[in-house]
Amino acid sequence: MGYSKKLRKLFSAGYQLSPEAFTFISKYSEQLDAIIDRILLDKPNEVILSIDDLKAILKIEKIIDDEQTFSTSTQIVKQKSLQDAIIKPFSDKIPEKSSKESTTKFRQEKVESDLEIISSLREAKSSAAAASFRDYFLNRYDTINNIFKKRRDITNRVTTENLSASLEKEKISLIALVYSKTKSGRGPITFELEDPFGKVKGSAQFPKNDLLKKINCVLNDSVLCFIGDWKNGVLRISDILWPDIPHGRRPNNSDEDVFFLFLSDMHVGSKYFDENLFRKIINFLNGTLQSDKHNRLGENIKYLFVAGDLVDGVGIYPDQADDLVFENIHLQYLLAFEFFEQIRSDVEIIVIPGNHDGARTAEPQTPIQREFAPELYSLDNIHILGSPAYVKAHNVEILMSHGNSIIDINEAIPKISHDTSTPAMIEMLKNRHLVPIYGKRTPIAPEAIDQLVITRIPDIFHTGHTHIAGDDSYNGVTVINSGTLQLQTPYQKSMNINPNPGLTYVVNSKNLDRTAIDFKTIQ
Repeated sequence: MGYSKKLRKLFSAGYQLSPEAFTFISKYSEQLDAIIDRILLDKPNEVILSIDDLKAILKIEKIIDDEQTFSTSTQIVKQKSLQDAIIKPFSDKIPEKSSKESTTKFRQEKVESDLEIISSLREAKSSAAAASFRDYFLNRYDTINNIFKKRRDITNRVTTENLSASLEKEKISLIALVYSKTKSGRGPITFELEDPFGKVKGSAQFPKNDLLKKINCVLNDSVLCFIGDWKNGVLRISDILWPDIPHGRRPNNSDEDVFFLFLSDMHVGSKYFDENLFRKIINFLNGTLQSDKHNRLGENIKYLFVAGDLVDGVGIYPDQADDLVFENIHLQYLLAFEFFEQIRSDVEIIVIPGNHDGARTAEPQTPIQREFAPELYSLDNIHILGSPAYVKAHNVEILMSHGNSIIDINEAIPKISHDTSTPAMIEMLKNRHLVPIYGKRTPIAPEAIDQLVITRIPDIFHTGHTHIAGDDSYNGVTVINSGTLQLQTPYQKSMNINPNPGLTYVVNSKNLDRTAIDFKTIQ
């Protein structure tokens, strides 16, 4: 029985191993079952077990003495030997390093890096107390309310605190969070609307077509402006405004032709991860494809943006072990590292986590933990950030988010098809929020400041998650979902989800022109 199956009991119990601990435990394969039983009997409090944790639990003093006499160089050799053993079965699928060293030097001289990390969550600081959620939603309301305050088309603003009978002859504007929306047949549509001062009822009596279209796009927990007449304690709604992206906005651009490539959802470690597609992408970036046309484009890529799910993870869904090549997240990241390491060193790689990665699941997500992927952290051209992340490259601002809430939005708005990605992204821009709905598939951590509000308007908005590639433009924002490198899984087939493996986009930062590339079809 291999390591993967022997370690299943340990991982199923919720434990992980640090890379050093895996190196240590792997030397005792014959005693592995007994070692794991001893760990589970001890029930350590730590979730990620270090080599010191194992030694303390197993109390094997002779091994401790031997370990402590190792020199640093010997440890490195042992780690490299393990790494070679792990990667060997995939060696025919990992591209050789490009022999075009002059290309890398040329690119380094021609285009210097101009990358600024504007914002990215570094560590979690929230608690799940009721007061924390109250503070979170108050901050959401205040932040989006401030966006509305900058608009000149909103008049006679009121709050629930100063609604009174004296306003019954006036048209009023109320900025409110949508607590609930109820629609029954062809009758009136009712809302519970809330601001920091209280809650009121809103009603749309048999709304006409234009208003009905707007109402169908209203998401629970979004902060919107409701316009109407106040009568008998009810706001009779005649119009709804979103915080939105201003019309006529002109995006930023660079002074020179600098190219961006967008990727996401590799799912390394899954049986359905397509290594051949990743190899083509690496050869594209290194200029070693058969196609000279694509080599010329690939050699001009300066920035690679990766919107999460580098690996398939462990314990993400029931019976996931049946879909995995490796049931150890460390090994999955080690294989991912072997691929990323092949990319020429002058490409700046910006990485955020997804819901399958070794990071906090709740939004906003912390960066991939160093303990899971120390090799990735060792590459000096990789920038490992949280999600969402705002970065600026050659004067172009990019908002990166894994896109966890796309499916929630698709289900909430009737006009959006389940097999699309960009329409939901546009709804996020309209709502100026990455996860407008609370309590669905996408968990939200109650941070003191709602970092999911889109306070800065990006020039490019990049997500993944759905495995469905798409691109669009909305009020000067280029919208990109970069698809996947994972073939259709049995679950996706059962849900009639047809992914787009290998389909993604290149963007020229000088004019934001985008080019779709299908790596399945190029050689």
